[in-house]
Amino acid sequence: MLPLLTFEYNDTWKVPTMQECFRLWNKYQMMPHIKAHCLTVARTALTFAKRFELAGHPLREDLVLASALLHDLAKSYTIYYGGDHAGLGAAWVMQETQNPVIAQAVIAHVLWFFDEGELAIDKNPCTLPILISYADKRVQHDKIVSLDERFADLIKRYGTTQEKIDLININYEQSKKMENALIRFGVDINLEPKQLVKIKTK
Repeated sequence: MLPLLTFEYNDTWKVPTMQECFRLWNKYQMMPHIKAHCLTVARTALTFAKRFELAGHPLREDLVLASALLHDLAKSYTIYYGGDHAGLGAAWVMQETQNPVIAQAVIAHVLWFFDEGELAIDKNPCTLPILISYADKRVQHDKIVSLDERFADLIKRYGTTQEKIDLININYEQSKKMENALIRFGVDINLEPKQLVKIKTK
């Protein structure tokens, strides 16, 4: 029997609250600017989640919020020590929450692994991992930007070798595929800062 690609909701899986996510930020020593980025990604993801629902593709907001807040949990660690922040972050999230739905959203927020089959972007872009990935790509630091602006910044900051430039370009093409698929599925992808869902942090 093949392992599952998607996970049905299970009552035993923990969905951390916003305050519990903040405690994990502190436990894993997340830098202040990355906290600000995660908060903006969370607001962006929740905004798009409401648009998913309007297009007939509802997602659970508690899963959206937790996944967005935790998507860069390992970023500070890997800045200092190297490694894959998505993979390490997903391992930490799974260890802390035992929730494979959130862990999958964290591990896939940089690159989506499925080009074919039921989880291909063109088949259904209105999933939690794709939402978190796309929301992340629309936030540069803590500002709302277009994909072109976001990836121009990534090339400037991280494109130090041809190999890294090639990987960033692959990521860009995948993100554009997400954006185009969302449009086809009836999701409004136009976004202004004043449109972001407000969240209470205290």
